[in-house]
Formats: sequence, structure tokens, C-alpha cells
Amino acid sequence: MKKKLLCILIIAALAVSACCMTACGEDAVKSLTVRGQTQYIVGDGFEGATLTVVYESGKREQMNVTEDMTSGFDTSVAGEKTVIISYKGKIAELEITVSDFYAYAIAVTDDSVTDYVKGSSYKDGDAKINVIYTDGSTVPEDVTSDMLSGFDTSAIGKTQVSVTYGRLTTTYDISVRDPLVTEMKLSESSRTVYRVGDTFDSVSFEVTYEDGTSDTVTIDDASAVGGFDTSSEGKKTVRVSYRNKTESYEITVLKAVSDVTLVSYDELYGVGDEFGSASLKLTYADESEETVSVTEDMLSQFDTSSGGVHTVVVDFEGRKTLSYEITVAGRLEKAEIAESGAYKLQAEDNDYTDMSGAVMQEGAKGKFENVTQKAGTNEEYSNGADGYSTSNISVEGNKIVIRFISETEGTFRLGMRAQSGSNSGKSDVDLATVFNATVNGNAATLSGTLKAASASNTNWKDMTVWTELEDIAGELTLVKGLNTVEFAFTQGTAQTIRFPNIDYFMITVA
Repeated sequence: MKKKLLCILIIAALAVSACCMTACGEDAVKSLTVRGQTQYIVGDGFEGATLTVVYESGKREQMNVTEDMTSGFDTSVAGEKTVIISYKGKIAELEITVSDFYAYAIAVTDDSVTDYVKGSSYKDGDAKINVIYTDGSTVPEDVTSDMLSGFDTSAIGKTQVSVTYGRLTTTYDISVRDPLVTEMKLSESSRTVYRVGDTFDSVSFEVTYEDGTSDTVTIDDASAVGGFDTSSEGKKTVRVSYRNKTESYEITVLKAVSDVTLVSYDELYGVGDEFGSASLKLTYADESEETVSVTEDMLSQFDTSSGGVHTVVVDFEGRKTLSYEITVAGRLEKAEIAESGAYKLQAEDNDYTDMSGAVMQEGAKGKFENVTQKAGTNEEYSNGADGYSTSNISVEGNKIVIRFISETEGTFRLGMRAQSGSNSGKSDVDLATVFNATVNGNAATLSGTLKAASASNTNWKDMTVWTELEDIAGELTLVKGLNTVEFAFTQGTAQTIRFPNIDYFMITVA
């Protein structure tokens, strides 16, 4: 009985002990971390701090440190101090510095950079500040870009910039401007020749700026120009002002012109030739006259890239525009002519053959072709032309003109390779019934028959038969210089005659 009672008492005591540990125990503090102001001035009071508490259970808690939790806080004298923060049996330390003086103002110094070119950037140290302390001392500091706000050089004018140094802020003004001009050089394209009575036109300069960039600047405002005078002939010095720089250049003032006429020009050119010569007669205001040469810079149109008759336009100083025509043709070189041979001139070779005066038949797509169609099918194949051949131009009044330049005189014969398109390509045709021809302005009698071109009886199909005629006009005179052969259609419709389908012409020099 006594043993049983003893056991009951022991069990009860253990239960009470366990209960007290669970109900009355607290989560123990594992560590403390403190953060707070570390810089103090002599005589300052405690500014507070933040305490982070970590418990054994892993729980974290933040709280404000009150002065009654501290010991060792002393700002009566300057120096390094250790402040002890205590909480629930744990401590943390906060190192503070107590100073006799502190910075209370900043000021931007007079030697700071305040002048900037539009679009430029701030460089660390451009601006400087004096940090002013309570004891009257100052310490210079360079201003870095991360201390600035409001710095902007995108627009011309004044801008206020803020400087922040710790808890202190001040402002200063910067000026933004266009870059200064370091060099001005007259552009070659600038007008430097005027006539008596002319007004200022414009002038261009190649300008270099202080930031190393360059540009072409055109001045057309007469108010920016000094010394411009065309009241009399002679050399005059003109001054031009642009931004910070003034540059001078010379103009020549010539006699006033009352009229300009074209008096001579080269009429004949070979394909690819450069400009030759032309002359103008100038009539001046005093009624005197002078003949001057046309220069290439006066030409707004000059083209010898292909044969034909081309218009050349001459612009004399913007005062008067004149025009004249030149004839451009392929050349038969002297050495080649001396060998006496046949020269094949393709119908599509626009160095020699000019079809600009030929319109196409209604509904036609082009003046040249090189395919035909197999009878009864949509299959296309070569029509047997050496290159391309003329087509769809059998319209009354149309012209085909051959031009070539010879360097010697003599005689030649004219031939051609062509197809007959009469009766849908199924009939022969005599050249004399289709063309009127002239050679160097003289009428020529044509002869020769082109055989039917179709290899079958189907209209316009299988047109592969060609006739080559070596001589269609007899012996012809070859002149030194330009030779011109002209074929003019006397008849032709798509229904009755589709001629000629010409592959090439032949010039045979005797």
C-alpha cells in the first residue's frame, strides 16, 4: 500500500514539473543585431536604433531601441564610443563616433564648368563644391555625375542643376549653346561670279566645330553678309558671319548681259563621246558683244549613250536657257572600212538603228521579239533571229533610221535579213511595195523579195523562214562623217501585212 502511494506521488510530481516547463517557459533569445546612427556631434542625445531579435525557435522580431536599453552612450566628449544594447540576457554593440563639428552647407565653386555645348555630357569633376563645417572650415570635393539631377544639354538655353552631398543640397545654373566654329572654308560649289546689278544668291562653307564635328552650311540671308556690291565691275571682298566666326571670300563682278544666243556647236557625235564644243554670243548692256565657249557645267542635258537625235540644253548662269540638237551614231572605224567587209547592224542595236519614230500596232506589247509559236500549240520557241527582231511596227508613216559614222569616203551596198509577214506570213513581198527609202537624203530604189516566213499554212505560226538579201539598193555613196539610211513604211496593217520583221542590216564597203 505504501509503495503504491509513493508511485502516485512521484507521477504527480513529474506531471506538475512538465506543466510548469510548458506553461511558464519562454522562447530564448539566440542573437541580437543593431542598426542605428553612428555619427554624433558633442552634446547630441540618443537618436534611437533598430534591434533585430532572433529566437531559438527561429522566430525573428524587430523593435526600436529605447535609451533605457542602452549603456555606454556618451556624447559629452568627442571620440569613438561603444554603446551596449541589452535585451533578455543578450547584448549587441553599436560603435559610434562623436565629433566636435559637422557639415552644415555646401556651395558650388566659381571655377566649376557651367558652359556646355548642345548634346554634350557631364564629366566627373566638371563641377566642384566646398563643404562647409560648423567650425568654419571648408573641404573641397569633386562633384560626380551620381550627385547630380536635372543636368540636360538637349536644348539651347539655361538649365538649373541640383547637387546632393549626403543630406545637403544646392543648385547652380549651366548654359547650353551651339558649338563654336573653329574653321570656315568656302565650298567649291559656291557662286563667286556675278553680273552688274545681280542680287546676293547664297554661299556655302565647309564648317568645322570645336567638338570636332563638321557640316556644310549655306548662307542665303543677305543680312549676314557684308561688302556684297555689284554696282560696278571688278573684284569685291564679301564678309560672311556665322555664329562666332566671320570669314571673307572674293567675288568677281562682270558686265551685265542683255542677251545670249547660240552661234555654233558640234552636231555629230559617236556613241559614248564626251562633250565637244559649242559657242554663245553675249550681248552686254553697253551693246558690246563677246563670244564665249559653252562649258560642261552649263549643260543640263547631254547624252551620247545611244544613237539618235538628242536635245542638248544649255543653261547660261541661270539667265537664259538655250537648246540644240545633236546626232549620235555608231562608228565604222577607218581600219575596219579599209578591210572592205560586211558590217552587221542588229535591228535592236540602238547605237546604229533608231526606231524612236515608229509606233506599234494597236494592242502590240513591244517593238522587238525573238520567239514564235508552234502551229496548233502554245509552245514557244526561237524564231531563228540572230538576236531580237522588229515586230508590230507595220504602220504607215513609221520610220526605221540607220545612222553610222565613217572616217573615209567611198561606196557601199546595203543588205538585210528579214521575214515577210504578208498574208499572215504565208506570202512573198517585194521591198519596193512596203518602203520608201533615202540614203544620205537622196531617194533610193529598193529591190529584192522576201520569201514567205511561215513554215506551215497556219496564220502567223511557225514563222522561222528568213530571207537574206545582200544588196537591196545598188551601189551607194559613202560619205566621210555621218551616213543616214531611212526606211519609211508606205502601207501596213496587222491584217494584210506584218512587215518587216527585220533581224539585221548589212553595210558592205566596196
